[in-house]
Amino acid sequence: MSTTPHAEAPSRPNGRDPLSAEYLSAVLADLVSIPSTNPGAFESDVARRVAEYFDGTPVEAELVESLPGRHSVGAILRGRSDGPTLVLNGHLDTVPIDDETEWTSDPFGAEVRDGYMYGRGACDMKAGLATQIGVAHYLAAQLDRLDGSLVLHFAAGEERAEPGTLSLLEAGYTGDFGIVTEPTDLRIAAATRGLLPLRIRLQGRSIHASRSHLGVNPTWGLLWALQALEGYRNHLEQHRHHLLGSGSCTPTVVQGGVTPNAVSDSVELFVDRRLVPGETIEREVQEVTERILAARPAGSEVGVEVTVAYNRFEPAEIPVGSSLVQRLVDSVERVTGTPGEVYGAPFSSDVRNLVNDAGIEAVNFGPGNVAECHCANERVEVRQLEGAARVIADLATGLLTSR
Repeated sequence: MSTTPHAEAPSRPNGRDPLSAEYLSAVLADLVSIPSTNPGAFESDVARRVAEYFDGTPVEAELVESLPGRHSVGAILRGRSDGPTLVLNGHLDTVPIDDETEWTSDPFGAEVRDGYMYGRGACDMKAGLATQIGVAHYLAAQLDRLDGSLVLHFAAGEERAEPGTLSLLEAGYTGDFGIVTEPTDLRIAAATRGLLPLRIRLQGRSIHASRSHLGVNPTWGLLWALQALEGYRNHLEQHRHHLLGSGSCTPTVVQGGVTPNAVSDSVELFVDRRLVPGETIEREVQEVTERILAARPAGSEVGVEVTVAYNRFEPAEIPVGSSLVQRLVDSVERVTGTPGEVYGAPFSSDVRNLVNDAGIEAVNFGPGNVAECHCANERVEVRQLEGAARVIADLATGLLTSR
């Protein structure tokens, strides 16, 4: 895998508008050039680079060890009084490169063409990190008017639902309002889906395939397990959230067996279950277990175990009529000239930690289209970098400063 050597971090705008596409794209190119794949390179190199952007500024930044040897960055720009606190949250890690031959440019080259910057993490979500850095520099230049405080999260481990954001909240980097700068195409996500990765283990008893009647073949259990999941999916589609629609249930991977001429001891079926607010991980694991057990034929010796396959995200939402959502709607219209659109994000994010764990009024809002990340030729529209930064700066100015 190739990488592009990165120059010294342009920690200060040096006369440039920190909300401009010129400055933000330079920051983004720098961040993209530093691999932070999860798993793989991980986040510490890019975490140190992010912290350098605040050297010599009023922004107080520190490395927080979120996981052994893996660091997040927490930062704060303190206001003059006890005004509101706005948290800007983003994650440092990216998904790995699956097949570099599918890319038309270096995944860490940060190439700009046709108005887009290409690279792993360009959209998800180093574009959001660049906007956070730009907004912090913009507000730092107005410190004499800053009544409230700006808190910045640059978190480790989000791609695998690891506790980077949670570690920053526990370290005291919290506030009243929050914006997670995930790619939303400058729309305001007041609701966000959760993720429940299910592992359904069908347990049998292995034996030579020529004597299969003397064993217990778990592979046949896929028939009734999948039928149970189909009924479950149909049930989910009858219940709709006003912003997110229904939850989803998608079988994705089947694993089992060691050789074609033997009955396997077990088969595992993995299911991607997307949750909407009001659904909980514990209840849905129980629901799936009950449905599969009910579908198992009488007398079957196939065992059933349903567990959470790996880390998970709870869904989250705040009211559409909340103060933060309405302020953002106004800021989008003021900056872009188009009405602010409120929607539900189909993906999952660390907004769940802000809303559910810390009680912060928070949304997802940032540059980029989620359909253009986690793929070859990941990209973000450079123009949206400036749009996102100016909208967030407008909101922060109204919320944190005395005019």
